[in-house]
Amino acid sequence: MTLPEDCIREIFEYLSEDKESLYSCLFTNRLFCRCVIPILWRTPWPRINISRDNNCWKILGKTIIKCFPKEIQSFLLKQYIQYRIYYLNPSLRQPPLFNYVSYIQEISPPVIKNLTGNIIDYYCNYYYDDWRIEKIEQMLNKEFWTLFMKYCFKIKYLDVPNFNLFEYHDSKNSLSSLSTLRINTHYHKEIIIELSKNVHTLKRIEIHLNDIEVSDYGIEQLILSQKNLKEISFIPSTYQKIFFNNQETIEYLSSSLKILEFYNYICLFPYTITSFINLIELKIDYSDRTLFERGVKKLKDVFLPKLEILSLINVKGKYLTIFTQLIEKTKGSLKILNIHFRKKYPLSLSPSSLSSIEYYLRTIQTTCPNIEVLPVWLISEISLIDFENLLKSCSKIRKIIIHVITTNSNFQIDTVLAKPVLYLLAIKSSSTLLNNIHLIGRWSFSNLDLEEFFELWIEMKRKRLTFNFNNNICSNYIIRVCEFYHKIGVIKSGTINYTSPYKYY
Repeated sequence: MTLPEDCIREIFEYLSEDKESLYSCLFTNRLFCRCVIPILWRTPWPRINISRDNNCWKILGKTIIKCFPKEIQSFLLKQYIQYRIYYLNPSLRQPPLFNYVSYIQEISPPVIKNLTGNIIDYYCNYYYDDWRIEKIEQMLNKEFWTLFMKYCFKIKYLDVPNFNLFEYHDSKNSLSSLSTLRINTHYHKEIIIELSKNVHTLKRIEIHLNDIEVSDYGIEQLILSQKNLKEISFIPSTYQKIFFNNQETIEYLSSSLKILEFYNYICLFPYTITSFINLIELKIDYSDRTLFERGVKKLKDVFLPKLEILSLINVKGKYLTIFTQLIEKTKGSLKILNIHFRKKYPLSLSPSSLSSIEYYLRTIQTTCPNIEVLPVWLISEISLIDFENLLKSCSKIRKIIIHVITTNSNFQIDTVLAKPVLYLLAIKSSSTLLNNIHLIGRWSFSNLDLEEFFELWIEMKRKRLTFNFNNNICSNYIIRVCEFYHKIGVIKSGTINYTSPYKYY
């Protein structure tokens, strides 16, 4: 029996994030190829910063030029004759099998730059001066933007260039379904004003901040012009604070905003964040060390009663108490908690760390009954009573990441036993939904301890388990135990990571 084409398309949509599998399906038959090409070309760009001479960008540029209108191809062919641009040769006038450009949904200035730079042959770099090369790149840059604005029918993500896109006649149509906009505040205000007039479908705005007042820049006008804005991400380059001078902006965001992100620095005042009463996700990522210290203490004054997801990335362990105060004010709504400490600034064995961990465990126990994904930290000096009480109170945990805090000595192995911890995870006092356990640090247990844990897991009739174990003490016996219980269906998947990850599926 042959599946209808609609069903095949639906299956490929399900695999849309698995590019390797989709690519392998291209060569199966014509139907598969016809279904897969539109998915692969939604975002065909490499996700990493690849050098300009990378073959991937050359192939992409070569394919897209085939989609240029004939009059533009003729013009570019003349440039090939005059400037010796390698990839603009007569063979590229052959029509493409698909209108690839029409499927593209993500465009940015770096993409255009990579496409343009990799089309120009190195011959040009040797025989022409920088001024002439720059003129060729500018010409190609303009043609690519013209092509995308005319033939990309459903652009979803746009990194705004430093010029007015609405100078292109077809921009209104190509941007009519735009959902994510990335903008930089050092651009001319007129660019934002034009976006506010012509784009009203944004669900997410990513704002790169410079030393310009948001109210003076037109960001508030852009926000208020949207019909269904749900997410805002602030990426400041300085210690700039943001003021919303229009009370209507605060009122609009209070009702509409669901996700708020800060990178490097918390640029809003606590009372402004608190005013976003419908916020369900807050993410703070301190990837820039120079901006880290400022803004962290603001969190203790933030109150978000509907918050369900909290991500704190690249933070310092000494601020766990402040983070716990924020958690405490969620009043039971929190479901997913992600806290990642910098390697150079983890929790220590100091009395203050002991106190902050105890405070954290008790706060989770008393105020987070709906928590599903949870990181915890344990120290040998701390009794397991708080951890056991937490497991009894939080009956909806699906995934737990347990860090053991030890000394930095390479010669001393702290006696933090995994056996009693694993026992607590397996018995009835822990969540019956638990199916993902991740142990990180210098855990002390034998292969027999691990066997007892898996047998108890079977006895309690629990769900198949994802079991990850990050340790720097290698044991082939541990690997063999995990392999055995994977074969009999107790372990669904997992990784044992020593110097290199060992995966079992």
